[in-house]
Amino acid sequence: MKFDEYILEELSFHKWKLKSGFEFKKNKVVKVKVKKFSQEETSFLFSLSMAFGLNFKEKDSIEILKFFVDKKIIKPNGLSNFISSSKARKNAWKK
Repeated sequence: MKFDEYILEELSFHKWKLKSGFEFKKNKVVKVKVKKFSQEETSFLFSLSMAFGLNFKEKDSIEILKFFVDKKIIKPNGLSNFISSSKARKNAWKK
């Protein structure tokens, strides 16, 4: 057992999570670049999450977008295309 694992075990430290502004990349913690959303994008993301029955708040735009990108409903950096394309919005319900 490594020393850091021993300390964590002694402190009964079993699980932890990074704050939303950080993520792991190649065994390092890096700060996530924060995208500024317009009011239209924020409203759209919140209404989309409500339509899918998700439990997000309107201020959680980054988490909402990350969820839909992870589910491959919205392409990374493709939010504006998704908003403007009615075909893409229709196909979101099929995924």
